[in-house]
Amino acid sequence: MLRVKADSQTRSEVMQICDIFRAKIVDVQPKRLAIEITGNESKITKFLKLMDNFGISDLTRTGRVAMDRAE
Repeated sequence: MLRVKADSQTRSEVMQICDIFRAKIVDVQPKRLAIEITGNESKITKFLKLMDNFGISDLTRTGRVAMDRAE
């Protein structure tokens, strides 16, 4: 999960990058977007490098998470 600065001029570019990486925009505010992304470490690192150009205001990384299947 991360928050990225995105005003009316940069919002469409951030949204296009999210589409390419299959990231989900979970909250839209006038000057920020909250984004959820899942995947391997390489994918997430590349995505974060692109988002760094816009300005990441908050970032939370959980690492690997696994759950057993219910029987």
